[in-house]
Amino acid sequence: MTPKILHGRSFKGAAAYLLHDVKDRAAASRVAWTMTRNLATQNPETAWRVMAAIAMDSTRLKREAGIKTTGRKQTNVVKHLVLSWHPDEKSTLTREDIEAAIDGALAAIGAQDRQALVIAHHDTKHPHVHILINRVLDNGTLLPDSYEWNNLQEWALEYQRSRKQDYCPQRELNAEARDRGENTKHRKAPRRVIELNAVIASWANDNAGRRQSLVESHIQLARTLAARTHSLKDRHRTQWSAMESAEAGRRGAIRRDARKAQAETKKNIVEAFKPKWKALKILETSEKETFTASEKSALGKLSNVFRNLDIGRSAIDGPRRPVLTQLWNGLRSSAERQAMFEEQQSKRRRELELSTKKSIRAALAPIVAKAREALEHAAHAYDKARNDLALVQNGERARTRAEWNGLINKREQDFAALAASLARTKDFNQSAAPKGFLERMEDRARDLSQNPPGPSNDNERERDD
Repeated sequence: MTPKILHGRSFKGAAAYLLHDVKDRAAASRVAWTMTRNLATQNPETAWRVMAAIAMDSTRLKREAGIKTTGRKQTNVVKHLVLSWHPDEKSTLTREDIEAAIDGALAAIGAQDRQALVIAHHDTKHPHVHILINRVLDNGTLLPDSYEWNNLQEWALEYQRSRKQDYCPQRELNAEARDRGENTKHRKAPRRVIELNAVIASWANDNAGRRQSLVESHIQLARTLAARTHSLKDRHRTQWSAMESAEAGRRGAIRRDARKAQAETKKNIVEAFKPKWKALKILETSEKETFTASEKSALGKLSNVFRNLDIGRSAIDGPRRPVLTQLWNGLRSSAERQAMFEEQQSKRRRELELSTKKSIRAALAPIVAKAREALEHAAHAYDKARNDLALVQNGERARTRAEWNGLINKREQDFAALAASLARTKDFNQSAAPKGFLERMEDRARDLSQNPPGPSNDNERERDD
């Protein structure tokens, strides 16, 4: 995948070029299919006209949105995004794959909600699509283009990794360079340099197979190194996953052992308190029988009142009623005496329950502390293992980067050596160092002296005159 971004000012000119053949504007044989994004029409001719109309109406849109219309006028309202695939992918690439890539690329540059016209071409060896995007927003301003190139390259890198491709190994190095804060945006060579290279390539090489063989050998070297790079990244991910799974297993085992020990300790304490609860139940049964028997006489009722007075209420039991109020209510109401009796029994049960919980908490505290200590020790060991693994993997990645840099340097050296060894042909020498006017005149005079012209026909000459 090779993305490219261009900017222009004319939807009409871009659509006329993309929707028709280069040499015959009346034909459209190179157009495979078209589609639109965020437009109410699928007709490409209508689509570019709608986008052009909105772009020309940007001043009114700004005015309605309350934005100043002063300042420099908007010109480059057309964003032209090109997505190209390698020729080897032409047989396997589907339209669904292309549309998914289009959505990803538009989202990478923040244009997923913008009007766009997509034109797919099939006139070259490499499949490619052109996307015309309307930069004018709903408020009349332009779609920001800051960092769009870096964002698009980051998306292209993830796209390349997801498809397990190695057609552009330089993209991996550029991504690492951007992480280091370096500028990696490609600058096109001047046209004169391109034309000079074309002349050299066409005239200087007396054996075209040598260059093609060298290109293929370096492509194979790059693919081999890219395969090792992908394998290294997969192994690194596997190592991290294995380490995290092992750490999760260790921490889970510590927690399971702690919960098991806590449950066992709690069970033992509950078993230890069972005789106390049994004794309390026997006491409550006996007191209930005594209370019921005492309720049959006035003296017994008075005894029940004094026996169940709430004198020692603690703060956890809530506010305590005055003693005289308890006496008066207990003497005049059997229901009040019954409530006082049940409250005393509930109080003893709460005290025994609180004692049980305190014993459990005291017994569980060492277990919890031990588990926390084990978890902290595991965390320290995990951090050390992470640092060690990161150090090893950083070294392996550094070696891989060195191999890529070495391959790039080797490629430059091999092609420089090839260019230096090429035999310059006569045609190339004439193209590279053309003769001056005087030299051409001398050569012409020399040719005439060596090969004089034949006798002329005067009649023919007169007739021509």
